[in-house]
Amino acid sequence: MLKAEKIIRETIREHNLIENGDHIVIGLSGGPDSVCLFHVLSVMAEDMDLTIYPVHVNHQFRPGAAEADQKYVEDLCDRFGLTANVFTVNCNALAAELGMTSEEAGRKVRYDAFFLMAEKIAEDLGGAARVKIAVGHNANDQAETVLFRILRGTGMDGLAGMAYSRDESRGDGEDTGTYRVVRPLLDVWREDVEAYCEAKGLDPVTDHTNNEELYVRNRIRLDLIPYIEEKYNTNFQEGLVRMAKIAAADKDYFWKETARAYEKLEVTSSSADDSIDGQGAGGLADANIVALNWRGLAECHEALRHRVILKAFGEIGLDKDITAERLEAADKIILGNVGGKTVEFPHGYSLSAGKGLIILKRNL
Repeated sequence: MLKAEKIIRETIREHNLIENGDHIVIGLSGGPDSVCLFHVLSVMAEDMDLTIYPVHVNHQFRPGAAEADQKYVEDLCDRFGLTANVFTVNCNALAAELGMTSEEAGRKVRYDAFFLMAEKIAEDLGGAARVKIAVGHNANDQAETVLFRILRGTGMDGLAGMAYSRDESRGDGEDTGTYRVVRPLLDVWREDVEAYCEAKGLDPVTDHTNNEELYVRNRIRLDLIPYIEEKYNTNFQEGLVRMAKIAAADKDYFWKETARAYEKLEVTSSSADDSIDGQGAGGLADANIVALNWRGLAECHEALRHRVILKAFGEIGLDKDITAERLEAADKIILGNVGGKTVEFPHGYSLSAGKGLIILKRNL
């Protein structure tokens, strides 16, 4: 058994990523990582009774080459008796429409395609089967992700990098269900992926834009990491991945403690409704409001207090774009015991205080 396959199987088993009878949507770009993942899972499919649904996205970034990539994927799937589910989207036009980079638009389109496929499978099967989404991020990708986040400025959760598995939804306001995204290649280095593809004669396609300094991620991979490895530490990427695993364990522990603290601090008694009503809100029965015990929250350690606030906002729909500056502003109210003050959070959310409560709400 080749090294890449051995590691993939061990990662799947250790982190319980895939179980017998699963229906797996695989992101299949045609590059080495996705092709290696597709081939290994295809080999495992018979023993584990897996059903595989390859999804290919033609981003229309590289006219001619993009169509060649699609043809490669279609032919590869045909060899295994599978149908390639192809989504074609003009990502440059979408990026302009949504005011994002082409890289961000490409990611959005890919994950939208994966979730749409998962939703279709779940609907066709009447919701009776486990549907998961497998993507081909490898260990080098993990190292690059952690370094990218360090350069932008991140907390401990960011240092954890990408998770082996995570429950996600499309996040576009549609109630379309949640699916587990799994990364079976996360312990496999790029050189072992490429060795596997060569040994199996898979001849994956090459996206030449990966070798051009178009995006920050490319410059990190092509310039920064090789420079650090040459000048400072030849095992730099291994160190980043090791740090991510340590941070992931700490992150898991802290969020479990956060859940326990949140359960104690959340106020559910109807006696608190008067305080909330006084702020023009509709009481605790309103799904857009969370009330926390003010004194108890103030007594929490800063690290735990901030996570409780993040969890509370997550309960009412705000799970991104909360900056350290906003959390520090909330601390001034919570620790200063200053009632009647309000801190505005992104996307129409706010935090305020009154009558022994810290009230977080979505302002409709």
